[in-house]
Amino acid sequence: MDADELRERYTVGERDFSGTDLSKANLSEIDLKRVSFWRANLSRAILTGTNLSGADLFGANLSEANLSRAILCGANLSEANLKSTVLQGANLQATLYNQATQFPAKFDPTKAGAYLIAPQSLLIGANLSGVDLSCANLSGADLSHADLWKTNLKGANLRSCNLKQATLSEADLSQADLSQADLRQSNLVGANLRSAILVEIDLQEALYDETTQFPEDFDLPSAGAYFIAPAVSLRGANLSGANLSGADLEEADLEEANLSQGNLFGIALERANLRKANLSRADLWEADLNGADLRGASLRSADLWRAELSGADLSGADLSQANLFEANLSTTNLHEVNLQGAIYNKTTHFPEGFNPTELGAYLIAPEVSLVGINLNRADLRGADLSGADLSKTNLFGVNLQTATLEDTNLQGAIYNEATQFPQGFDPTAQGAHLIAPGVSLQGVNLSEADLSGADLCKVNLFGIDLQNATLEGAILQGAIYNEATQFPQGFDAAQQGAYFMAPGVSLVGVNLSGVNLSGVDLNKVNLSQTDLSQADLWGSNLSEANLESANFEGANLWGANLTGANLSDAHLSGANFQGADLTEATLKGIDLSEVDLADAILSGAIMPDGTIHN
Repeated sequence: MDADELRERYTVGERDFSGTDLSKANLSEIDLKRVSFWRANLSRAILTGTNLSGADLFGANLSEANLSRAILCGANLSEANLKSTVLQGANLQATLYNQATQFPAKFDPTKAGAYLIAPQSLLIGANLSGVDLSCANLSGADLSHADLWKTNLKGANLRSCNLKQATLSEADLSQADLSQADLRQSNLVGANLRSAILVEIDLQEALYDETTQFPEDFDLPSAGAYFIAPAVSLRGANLSGANLSGADLEEADLEEANLSQGNLFGIALERANLRKANLSRADLWEADLNGADLRGASLRSADLWRAELSGADLSGADLSQANLFEANLSTTNLHEVNLQGAIYNKTTHFPEGFNPTELGAYLIAPEVSLVGINLNRADLRGADLSGADLSKTNLFGVNLQTATLEDTNLQGAIYNEATQFPQGFDPTAQGAHLIAPGVSLQGVNLSEADLSGADLCKVNLFGIDLQNATLEGAILQGAIYNEATQFPQGFDAAQQGAYFMAPGVSLVGVNLSGVNLSGVDLNKVNLSQTDLSQADLWGSNLSEANLESANFEGANLWGANLTGANLSDAHLSGANFQGADLTEATLKGIDLSEVDLADAILSGAIMPDGTIHN
């Protein structure tokens, strides 16, 4: 068969080309989704940019084929031969392979996003929805939190498998061996477990409904699973983190139930009893809560985008930091509700005469003032903040991907690596500060900043005024500070794992790898046995310092003052000594074979062999 014949047959609906010889065929830039090339010969074939998503390439010969820019999402590469295959730019997200698959030398399929289908595999949170894993051997594998919606697991070996909180709704588990498997809090709504082996299975707090099929002799009442249906009683049930997207729990009794961090997108909870229920951090997008009893419930940091709450009773409920964008609360009872830090927009409907800002909620709209507030983890996708004042605002983990930020004031705002800005937007150019491990904040104004839970590990805090900053839950392990650093009254930075830096201090054996110490005065300090690998010591003063047995691998010592320093037995592999002054320094016991000292000043230095450099 040649390439033209394949295209014609695929176009009219044929998908099975098992065993076909297509060696050297030019199949570039064509759509071959879900094609079956089971044990086909595709050696030296040109498949650049070809869409092979969901394709069955089991046992296929792809040696020396060109798969650059090919799309292999969800494809099955089990037992395939990809020796010398070109995979540059190929998309292998959720691609399946097994221990018999042969990849090019030094190619790491896990880094490329592929999944190893084998016993004991780590597949935590893997997206395997709709994949054919029938008869696969995944015994002992960790599939906790995995998405296995509509996955074919018929006859699969899942003995002792960890499927805790996995989504198995509508999955085919018939004839699968699930003996001793952990399915606690998993979603089995609509799943087929007929003829499955369920010996010693753990189904505590798993979810099922009337469409879930169990073996006829299975003792379901004693399994501890939760039946999901309208008007059921799940009072006090632990449904934390559960995937109940689209579930019908109309008029259900969920008083004091734990639904925190659950996926409740589009859930039907009309007239449900949710008194004192925990819905904190739950995703309630487009949820139907009309007429629901939510008295005293916790909805802290919950996402209620477009949720319907007409006639609901939220008296005494906690909605602090909740997202109320486009939510309908027009006829909701909001007596004594906590709205501190909640966000809403101009399309949020409140009862007539109700003023959410008086209760501490924030309007997200053009030209508003949000100076210094904490918007931690807020979902602001698509929000219009043009001309808004976000100076000194905490944007940790905030999603601003498609937000409008034209003329927005971000001066002094703080963000972290989890913050998502619109593509091409540079927050630092707008005066915002990245708070992340290892960064230098020297000279940055963080007075009154809310750094709650911030990761300040190995951060340079020299001279920073933090007197009125909030540091509750902040991580300061390995951070460095000096006499000019000002902490809140009573705050003990050393007790939190931070290091005081000044001439003459002793920091024997501490971990300062990757720390930014550029330009710091460390005259006569004792840093013996200290890990300074990858540290930035550009222009620092280490004169007469005790650096015996210290690790400087990969460190930047460009222009550093090391006059008279004791570097005996130090590790200097890959360190940059360009322009460094090592006058009269001691270099005894050092292996200089991987150290470039050509541009360093070595006058009077004691060399490894004991001689004095002339």
